[in-house]
Amino acid sequence: MSQSSELPMNFGGIDESQYSDIDTAKILILPVSYEGTVSYGTGTGAGAMAIVDASRNMELYEEETDAEVYKLGIHTLPEFTPRETPKQMMEELYGYSKKLLELDRFVCMIGGEHSVSAPIIQAHHEKFKDLSVLQIDAHADLRDEYDGTPHSHASIMARVVKDLRIPSVQVGIRSISGDEARSLKGDLPTAIYWARDIVGRTDWIDKP
Repeated sequence: MSQSSELPMNFGGIDESQYSDIDTAKILILPVSYEGTVSYGTGTGAGAMAIVDASRNMELYEEETDAEVYKLGIHTLPEFTPRETPKQMMEELYGYSKKLLELDRFVCMIGGEHSVSAPIIQAHHEKFKDLSVLQIDAHADLRDEYDGTPHSHASIMARVVKDLRIPSVQVGIRSISGDEARSLKGDLPTAIYWARDIVGRTDWIDKP
């Protein structure tokens, strides 16, 4: 943890002249400040930069792996700000993600509401064909659309498992709609671990 309150506003509060230079950093942090389709409460749009800000006060040594990952270089990109419509937001975020992946860096996106995951996942799937997705959530987010848009926070996993057919595991789900439940009776490439079945237990982790 730094001794100074005058830390750079980047992930980890890392010295920009040494381990945060964009030309040499192996890891790129992409803050996405978006809450264009939220349906209950607000604030997710401020989440990305709140995480970046909080990270400035964490230790940079990782005890489980005995590593200082920040020495690989972690560069925080400028905020990706909201576009006029959800469709435009997702299209432009997808295009930007593709360009970042062409740099052969490890790209880490911080949201923002759930919906911003879809274009990032799509871009990664096109580069890494064996990609799979782990969702930890209370809701399945398998609606084909919500509030008139397929780019809703409630439709993110529909884009992943229905459109992209990416193998997924959904953990902690406690609430779904009737349409979502019926869609699970098909051949969607996803496995759900319900909240009611895993609370206070760990044996589910080893299940195929």
